[in-house]
Amino acid sequence: MTLPIPAEPGADDGLCVPVSLGATRLIWLNQPKRRNALSPDLRGALKDLLQQAMRDDTVRVIVICGAQGNFSAGGDLSTMKGITSVAGRERMNDAADLMRVIVQGPKPVVAAVEGWCVGAGMSLAAACDIVVAAPEAKFSLPFGKLGLIPDLGSLHTLSARIGMGRTKWLAFTRRTIDARTAQDWGAVEDIAEDGATLAHSLALAEEIAQGAPLTNSYTKQLLARLPMGFDDYLAAERDTQAILYTSEDFDEGIDSFFEKRPAKFRGN
Repeated sequence: MTLPIPAEPGADDGLCVPVSLGATRLIWLNQPKRRNALSPDLRGALKDLLQQAMRDDTVRVIVICGAQGNFSAGGDLSTMKGITSVAGRERMNDAADLMRVIVQGPKPVVAAVEGWCVGAGMSLAAACDIVVAAPEAKFSLPFGKLGLIPDLGSLHTLSARIGMGRTKWLAFTRRTIDARTAQDWGAVEDIAEDGATLAHSLALAEEIAQGAPLTNSYTKQLLARLPMGFDDYLAAERDTQAILYTSEDFDEGIDSFFEKRPAKFRGN
């Protein structure tokens, strides 16, 4: 089954708009007049919707997409002017809560990136499990132009994706890279055809959703615990696999293999 491509939300539909598509939950970033800048209100709405999707047993994969041709142009600067250190600390605590939901949550998150994906927008994409980009997408960490460090965990998540040197290069030079470079470096997994970024992302989400939910969840959460010592990892792998050996989905996977039919996983 190919998932339908939903219409983009309207200006009055809210800062973030959820759409249920089978086992996929699509979440639109919907502040197009500001190129989907990640204002505190938008980040709060996104966190709430992500938490709902993570708890919803009917959802197996989450896709985040920006409305009207841009993923996100970064933080909303209009909300930062004159900020105090106390308010800034609280702002960063709230942002950290959002990133924990994405990185540590049990379900795969796909970023469907078109247009600008810069600053906090790139940080958001880097935290997602898979990034699908349009050929014309642009990526940058221009925090240095404002006298700030890259935030929303990007020095951690990006260095895991593209390495320490390239993360420093992006942060220090503040340059913009295109989608092909981002893919070559590891910041992007797939490049979609022109005009097909969301369709590509939803098809990928559908493919992921056909796998065993516990397998996807435990794989993501094991990877989120890295880096760890190899012996510690093997112990975690042992304990996780022992749980999965007793799952109903493992029985279904074995039965479907020998019966030469598609498996019907239920997440049990």
